[in-house]
Amino acid sequence: MSIDERLPVAVVGLGTFGRLTVQALASSSIVRLVGLADRDRTLAERTGREVGVPAYSDNRHLLAESRPAAVFLSVPPMEAGEILFACAERSIHVWKDLPLGRNLEEAVALVRRMEKAHLKFAIGTQGRFAPGYRRAWSLREKLGPVFLGRAHYLFNWGPDLGWRGDKASCGGGALLELGYHPVDLLVWMLGLPEEVYGSSVGGNRPNGSGSGLGLYDTDDTAAAILRYEGPCMAAIVTTRSSGPVSQELSLHGRGGSLTARSESCLLRDPDGNVLDHLSSTLAPVDLFRRQAEAFARAVMNDERVYECSARENLLNQAVIEAIYLSDKTSQPESPSRLLKTHHLSPEQCLKYQPKEIVDSE
Repeated sequence: MSIDERLPVAVVGLGTFGRLTVQALASSSIVRLVGLADRDRTLAERTGREVGVPAYSDNRHLLAESRPAAVFLSVPPMEAGEILFACAERSIHVWKDLPLGRNLEEAVALVRRMEKAHLKFAIGTQGRFAPGYRRAWSLREKLGPVFLGRAHYLFNWGPDLGWRGDKASCGGGALLELGYHPVDLLVWMLGLPEEVYGSSVGGNRPNGSGSGLGLYDTDDTAAAILRYEGPCMAAIVTTRSSGPVSQELSLHGRGGSLTARSESCLLRDPDGNVLDHLSSTLAPVDLFRRQAEAFARAVMNDERVYECSARENLLNQAVIEAIYLSDKTSQPESPSRLLKTHHLSPEQCLKYQPKEIVDSE
């Protein structure tokens, strides 16, 4: 593919994930990085020099001058809406780092704005492109009826939360940011639960925080039970206040069990004997490139269905909103009922979901 045939793309936001996205795009053979932006001019210019593309501190100048076909957006949640609307005005497709929105209402508004402009809009649930979770998805039917799912994501963010400590800015804490990943994996594997019952707590900043750090009102830790139709349930646990980093998904069915991490997947029979084993050493930048290129192909080929669409992510947003609501009411809450308040059904949210995926290794 010649350089002129590659999809012109830009990156807005150069935090940890933004810089990783820049690396992934710069090494891709199907996209052409034409610009990047960050409010930190020094960081933007340094990163631009490293990859040889124009750098901006003003997002609108980036969009007007670099003229990308798609933007990869990795900015704090309170900044995302304005940039996304600017992209919609210029007919620019958007890939956005999770979460989709600070709450379900905002998430629905963002999806509807992009769909009104007939643009593709995807969310960075990159776990779906990890070899271990992808293999789990392809093997899940070998379990027969699943009666139990388990997923967790544990991480020590550290004491300095910045905007992550302000609920008005970010919408939520550990559940919305870290918990989004295990929620996505379970919804992907098992579908939307009928009810959720959950709780979240804050005030668990790691020891050694010091007295110079400000107060915060977002959650550090959350847990939830998801109940599905029939004899199936799942559990989610997440925290940003305890290491080491650990993320895992397990599914248990009458025919056996699956245990998956980003880099591995084990299929066992009911007695625990290994039937299938995958182990991978895929680097984080390669994982990001897989998802970025999948989105780029969907844009280039104008594919009707594509993975990780924002519309599909409304299911994740509804589950998380229901967990937060359950924490307030001390009662089980229904994600589908919350979707219904926005005149959406679970089936409508799956409008762009592919029926099959390629099992990448």
